[in-house]
Amino acid sequence: MNGLEPLMTVHSGTGAFRAITSDLLAETYLAPRPLAVDLNSLLSDGAFSWSASMGVAPVETAAAVSAALRSLAVATRELNPDEIGLGSLDRDSRLYKHLGALCDLWRQAPGALPEDLQVYVHVLECLSCDALEPLSLVAGEPCGFATPIERRLHAQLLDHHGLAGETFREDWAARRAPVMTGAAGGTSLWRAQRGLTGASIPSGPLDDSLAFFALRDEAEEADFAAARAQRLIDRGVSAHEIGLLVPDETGYVAQLRRAFDAAGIPISGLPEQPDRRDIVGETLLQLLLCFQAPAPAMALASLYISPLMPWSPKTGLQLSREVMKGRFEPYAAKSLTGRAQRFYKLVRSNIAQTPDGILRALEQAAQLLSDAAEQREAVAAFRSKLGTMRAELAQSRSLDWTGLYRVATPTTPKPSPSEAFVEGVSVFMEGSMPWRSAKHLIAMGMSGNRWPRAVSASPLFLDGELRLLREKTGLHIETRGDTLARRLEKLRRQFLWASDSLTLLRPVFASNGSRQAPAPALSLVARTVGNGDKGTEDAETLMHDLRALPRERWPFAHRVIKASPDPQPSAVPEDGVLRLGRDLLRHRLADDGRMRRQSPSRLESLMVSPLAWSLSEFGAEPVTWAPDGLNVMVAGTIAHYVLELLFPKDAPLPDHDQIEAAVPELLSSAIRKYAPFLQRSIWAVECRSLLRDIRSAAHDWRNTLAGLSAQVIDNEIDLEGEALGILLHGRADCLLQLEDGSLLVVDHKKSGTPKRHARLEAGWDLQLGLYREMLKRPEKTDDVLTAALAGNPKIGVVYHLINDRSVLLEGIKPPDGVVTVVEGEISRQAMDLLITRLVEVGAGTIRLNTEDDRKFFEKTANVAPYALDASPLVSRFMMPCTETDDSVEDIDD
Repeated sequence: MNGLEPLMTVHSGTGAFRAITSDLLAETYLAPRPLAVDLNSLLSDGAFSWSASMGVAPVETAAAVSAALRSLAVATRELNPDEIGLGSLDRDSRLYKHLGALCDLWRQAPGALPEDLQVYVHVLECLSCDALEPLSLVAGEPCGFATPIERRLHAQLLDHHGLAGETFREDWAARRAPVMTGAAGGTSLWRAQRGLTGASIPSGPLDDSLAFFALRDEAEEADFAAARAQRLIDRGVSAHEIGLLVPDETGYVAQLRRAFDAAGIPISGLPEQPDRRDIVGETLLQLLLCFQAPAPAMALASLYISPLMPWSPKTGLQLSREVMKGRFEPYAAKSLTGRAQRFYKLVRSNIAQTPDGILRALEQAAQLLSDAAEQREAVAAFRSKLGTMRAELAQSRSLDWTGLYRVATPTTPKPSPSEAFVEGVSVFMEGSMPWRSAKHLIAMGMSGNRWPRAVSASPLFLDGELRLLREKTGLHIETRGDTLARRLEKLRRQFLWASDSLTLLRPVFASNGSRQAPAPALSLVARTVGNGDKGTEDAETLMHDLRALPRERWPFAHRVIKASPDPQPSAVPEDGVLRLGRDLLRHRLADDGRMRRQSPSRLESLMVSPLAWSLSEFGAEPVTWAPDGLNVMVAGTIAHYVLELLFPKDAPLPDHDQIEAAVPELLSSAIRKYAPFLQRSIWAVECRSLLRDIRSAAHDWRNTLAGLSAQVIDNEIDLEGEALGILLHGRADCLLQLEDGSLLVVDHKKSGTPKRHARLEAGWDLQLGLYREMLKRPEKTDDVLTAALAGNPKIGVVYHLINDRSVLLEGIKPPDGVVTVVEGEISRQAMDLLITRLVEVGAGTIRLNTEDDRKFFEKTANVAPYALDASPLVSRFMMPCTETDDSVEDIDD
């Protein structure tokens, strides 16, 4: 229901108060079983304007249409599409077409209505004598936020059953009074409760009835709430006089259970967490996604870590991490044997895209699932569910992926309501209204898209269209503004539960580590707090960071456990240097006991962010799970592959006709290998752009090679050497040899010239400088490289920039007009800073980044500071901006 107050009835014999739900109405009026329709099939009919959308996004389209139909239905008084008059609307308007289509859907399939509204339809058609038991109402007027159909239902029930006796109504009013009274007048809490929704309440100074705290995340919120409740109980407050206002999120349920169980405090009304999620449905859905070629990376990664896989959890984690890094043929797969190997090959094979082909693949997969004893029940359930899938495929001549996904979609486990009891801290969930009052209320989750939840726009109706509809027809469909006003009023009433104090907790970080903005409610509450002549306070000013407060001001009991008598160091040293006391370059050792080799890309990370480099060395870098996308790294890998095969070693240069003919097929091969998602039709524009860029770059690269009289002596050449006192390894995209024996190390880049040229001129290029150092002091070389280095040739470096087909060269004098020559030491600044970093990490120190570093690397060094975004910890532990930064800015002196 939209109304904030549910319809309530009282049993005349027992005096028990009950909410009038659709289930109670169905039992009382013997409502028939709700009609069931296949909404997806209906909407796919070409007669409806949404059929095209169903072909692209069936789940989202069906959900949007279903929500719009409900909004339309509850705006009527009789739940009848014929009462919706469209004659006053423009027949060519978008509003008319959508309303007309919804009415047609309603008439054609009454079962498209939600089940509760189907029950209401039946009740409105009944007589009072049809009711099996009396449902006397305790309120003579519906809630002010009730929809037209809720008002009509209230009137119908009032006509059938009348009002409860005066004694019962007075009893109900007495029960509700404490919940709706709020705090004593004049307190900060009273002003927040009255002024939240804009009431004309003068601001006033902050007192102890209102408090704001910023905490790390939801786990720390739960610990705070338990500690705060314990302090209140220690001071004589009963547990049932303490309440928690909690977001409707399973993470909060789990954290509160953990924290309060650890504190030994009973907690009442907290939903029960489900024992486990629907592993069977998840695995079946992921298999289908992988069988619908090309398989999305996230589907493969999710499948690999399923508990039903025929390999260990460790292997599954390795496979998934590699896939999410863009390696679709993971190294970990090479060690698979037996059924694990057969299952992996099945998933990565070309499955026939027919009903029979998919069914055979599913049945093979079912036979290869885990044989572990603890998974036997789940595997049996998987094979049982496969029977439903078999029936779906057997009756289809062509693949209906939407239908298959509908069968496979896992059920979403939701916390189940728990029994509320008297002696316990009360939990009030976000979507509920109070079931008892509390003296002290702790409101959690005051960050991000909460309190109130943001209102998403309807794909079918604009707010302006709904206002026009109200003006023309009187039909009142709730707008986004109406929804937001209702949610704000609900929050205000939830705050009314507290009579003595309200503590607002803001988690600064989400569970994934991203920073969250304060919830809108904090600003609305803050405006009720006065600051003398300055007017109202700002929410950020009122917010207390618990870690910044002196411990004597913490609102709970605490003790500090020290492992030694030495004072504990602060979390972040004031000088921004972490001292670990050991050589970090030797954290990873090779088989021969020497330090592991560093690649140029790793060393660039070290140069930009020692913390990001250290996290990578420790294996603690995050692997982001995100949908497939064409970024610069993927595009670069594809371009490298095409150019490598187009210009093989020891082969004559192809002519331009050969390039025109070969590039499309080579591009297709590269996409299949490195970015199979690009084979989907929705990426057609990006693929055409890639083809155009790579083909143009290939023609120009051919001209460059001819102009330099250069020969490709190897592609993707592995280099190992020593420089700066450390061991290096890398892979150069291409190695060229000129007629005089000089060598050019080539790096193909899917980028443009201006930034790269500026970086070279400023002396901040690191990668090619390190490649040149490896060639000067190589360790392992093959016959080709040994012969090329035999005469101690000059070594130059080249950037081939694909986006604008430019070539930058340094270190060798080429023929005039062939390439752009960069003079000077292109790596001097970068090498100087890298040497400093190597000394620091070799001594066991990690210099944290400052807030100035991003600007410096982007503007001064012209380096893309990817390392600053490699982990949320890098930005979390950045030092404040300083006027000078000895570690970076002095490099230019």
